[in-house]
Amino acid sequence: MKDLLSSPKKTFWNLPDAKRRRIEDALVLEFSTQGYKKASLNTLVKGLGIAKGSLYQYFENKEATFLFTFDRFTKLVKEMVGKPAMADSGGDDFWALVRRTFLAGVAFIDKFPSYFQLYLNTLFEQDVPRREEIIRRVRLFPMEYFTPLVQRGQRQGVIRPEVSVPVAVFMIGAVLDRFLQGYARSYLDDGLGLAAKSRPELLAEVDAMLDILQAGLGEGGVKGKFVNF
Repeated sequence: MKDLLSSPKKTFWNLPDAKRRRIEDALVLEFSTQGYKKASLNTLVKGLGIAKGSLYQYFENKEATFLFTFDRFTKLVKEMVGKPAMADSGGDDFWALVRRTFLAGVAFIDKFPSYFQLYLNTLFEQDVPRREEIIRRVRLFPMEYFTPLVQRGQRQGVIRPEVSVPVAVFMIGAVLDRFLQGYARSYLDDGLGLAAKSRPELLAEVDAMLDILQAGLGEGGVKGKFVNF
C-alpha cells in the first residue's frame, strides 16, 4: 500500500489548502453517495462553483479523481486507526491493543462516514476501476498491522505458539471488518443493532467478540478439536 493508486497533477498541490480540501470533500461526497458509475463530475464542479475544465487541470479524468479519493481513505485509516493504536503500545497487552484498534475504527467511521461508505461501495459495486487491486491493497493493511502484533502476542504467551500467524491475522481482521461494517450500516449488522447502542453497550459487544477470539487463539483454546471431524 506504499504506492499511490493515482496522483493529481502538480496544479492541484499548488492550490491553497482550503480550496484543495473543498475539492477533496466534494469528491468523497459524490463518490460515496452516488457510487462510481453514477458519480457526476458535472454535479461536482457545479457544487464547487468551478468550471469543469478547471478540474481537468488537476486530474486526468474521472477515474483519476476516484483513485485519488480512495488513496485519501487509506491514508486516513492508517493515520487514525493504525498509528494511534500503536502509540505507546510497548507494554500493552495484545488484546488491549486489538480492542483499541476496534474503537479507533469506530471513531474513524464517526469522523469520516463518507470515506467509509466509499470503502463499502468498492466492496459491493462491480464497476469500480481497478477494483480487485484496490481491495487487495486494503486487505494488506490488516496483514501489515496485525502480523507484528500477533507475533508479539505469541512472545507474550497470550496466543498459543502453534497458532498460524496468517490465520490469526485473517480471523482478527475479518471480525474487525464485519464489526465496522455492521456499525456503519444497520443492514449489515445481522440484527446486533450496533449503531443504536450506547457507548457502554457498544464496548460490551466489542469485549464479547474479543472474548470469543481470545478463547480460540489464546491459552484457553482447544487444540486440534476439529482435526478428525
